[in-house]
Amino acid sequence: MLNILIPTFNRSEFLLRNLEILSEIVTKGNFTDKISLVISDNCSTDNTYEEVVKFKARSVIDIDLYRQQTNIGLKDNVLFVLAKSTADYVMFLGDDDYINFDFLKECMDILTNNPDTTAIVPNCIPVSIHGEFVTGSRDVIGPSVKFSKGFDSVLQYSWKGHQMSGVVAKRRIAYEQYIKNGVDNIYPYIYFVSICGLQGSVFVIKNNPVYVTQPVQKKDWGYGPDGLINEIFDNYRKLPVSAVQRFKLEFRMLYIQNWRLLMYKREGFNAFLKAAFSIAFAKNASPLFTLSFPFILLLIKLRIKMDL
Repeated sequence: MLNILIPTFNRSEFLLRNLEILSEIVTKGNFTDKISLVISDNCSTDNTYEEVVKFKARSVIDIDLYRQQTNIGLKDNVLFVLAKSTADYVMFLGDDDYINFDFLKECMDILTNNPDTTAIVPNCIPVSIHGEFVTGSRDVIGPSVKFSKGFDSVLQYSWKGHQMSGVVAKRRIAYEQYIKNGVDNIYPYIYFVSICGLQGSVFVIKNNPVYVTQPVQKKDWGYGPDGLINEIFDNYRKLPVSAVQRFKLEFRMLYIQNWRLLMYKREGFNAFLKAAFSIAFAKNASPLFTLSFPFILLLIKLRIKMDL
């Protein structure tokens, strides 16, 4: 029923801890005949591959393990594990991010009892490498919500797909539509939950957040000159939606995740203006977004004042 997909690189300690947790909760739920893992080591320079081989030999969970001969990058490694999946559904999981039993059980209950489900979007909470909470959860803890098929639902939750870990998608829809429509960006999970939501029901699980480990060293990618907004907008440009709907998705993303612009203020006013220009005239931005950008900035400013 479900493949848990783990692209990994140079994090053997975190990955092995993750595998131990997954082994425990899959066994606890009697899911060993319904869940298997697909792991792709992106040509790690540490002992990741060797350690996973040892774990696989004693594992109660079926594991398909691959090793890239050269580092193909994060995005392509994610697509690699997706392409290797054979289950009806896939769950993406960072090698240093962790799920708990209650979250996994609710996912399995949803997939079993709601055949119209095409995606599940998790809540998340940032934690340190020692498991300590860094901030509160992204969503208020509460009951899960089911969204019906259609654009209005996608507008509400699709922006949350930027966080990979815990995202569940109908494999056939996610992979086939991604390839068919030529999507190509660092946040494909936004596209996965969006295209799935246009074709079926989506659940947002607010209880039992996924633990997302904060990096202890500089990421191997950066936010560039525009907070990666152009990357995100590639997803919306490739969706089968109207021009107005595309604009609504763009606006909601930047309005909620305004930190993608505001973080450049720390570098000075000129850096902020340069970032604002890059976002307003992003290659993947719609004409409506570009024309409306000054008004969007005003709304963001008002929102910040209201939050203070």
